[in-house]
Amino acid sequence: MNEGAPPAAHGRTRPEDIFWTTANGLSLLRAVLTAPVLWMIWMGPAYKWYMFSVVMAMIISDILDGFLARRSGTVTRWGKILDPLADKVAIDAIAIMLAIVKGLPLWVVAVVVGRDVAIVAAGVFLLNRERIVLSSNVWGKLTSCAMSVLLIAYAMDAQTLKAPFLYLSALLLLASSVSYARRFPIERR
Repeated sequence: MNEGAPPAAHGRTRPEDIFWTTANGLSLLRAVLTAPVLWMIWMGPAYKWYMFSVVMAMIISDILDGFLARRSGTVTRWGKILDPLADKVAIDAIAIMLAIVKGLPLWVVAVVVGRDVAIVAAGVFLLNRERIVLSSNVWGKLTSCAMSVLLIAYAMDAQTLKAPFLYLSALLLLASSVSYARRFPIERR
């Protein structure tokens, strides 16, 4: 992507600046589906399989949006923002609800939300100051995957998965935090 390119001439939108693409629509859908998932978790065990189905649709949308964007040649600046932002909205909101309803440890919520707030703040800074949009990397994707399994384990009361994915998620949260920090450009004097 050409980060520093001037705006397209004559009011034409460059392909990387297009907002409405199928991939971006899937990212937005994932964020919107967070609300019914929160409601189903709140409503309790009678809704857990409905909740599971919606969460699986969200996970599939996460896999499909990037695949479709790359395959159709519609990787956009907006997509690089919307995809990880949708993941953060979903994971953070669901983690908070699970801490309230299902006993997800508060330290997990604090680390996840704190890390995500730092990543979003750094992303806004880079976008405003440097016109750079950092896309998520493999560590971020692995962390999102492990966190998804952890949150599903808590939502579904899958006791055997809770401890292993709690430790795996903690390890990946640390690794992805270090990875994002290393990618952040720092002015050297």
